[in-house]
Amino acid sequence: MKRILSVLLIFGLFIAGSSVSLAATTVMWGKTELKLGQIGKVTILGDTPLVKMEADGSLSTVRMLKKGDEYRVYSYKGQHSGLYGVGGASFVQKNTYKVKYETPSKAKLALVTPKPVIVTPLDPPMTTPVDPPALEIVDIQ
Repeated sequence: MKRILSVLLIFGLFIAGSSVSLAATTVMWGKTELKLGQIGKVTILGDTPLVKMEADGSLSTVRMLKKGDEYRVYSYKGQHSGLYGVGGASFVQKNTYKVKYETPSKAKLALVTPKPVIVTPLDPPMTTPVDPPALEIVDIQ
């Protein structure tokens, strides 16, 4: 039993010691945090309905969005003169007078894209090169 626990402990330390993790950085864009997968944001210029699309394709109001609020946009649909997908199957209708749509700069997007960071517990041990064994040629007649 002790042997099994010690083997599991050593294995766990080995796995935890050398791993690859993703470095994540919080990037603020206006009032909202820029997230991976986000294609833009909408700023509400005048009270606007938050809508959802029904099974028959019609729109129903979920609630009213207030002037000055900002929402992340994850998708866009060309139906109903344009719908910005803000998550949770909810949309904001495209409206030049009440909704301002913006896309993030490439510099901001680069800050959000995860970069792999390799973490190792120690430097690899020094090894000495070994010459391959000499080959013996045997003549078979």
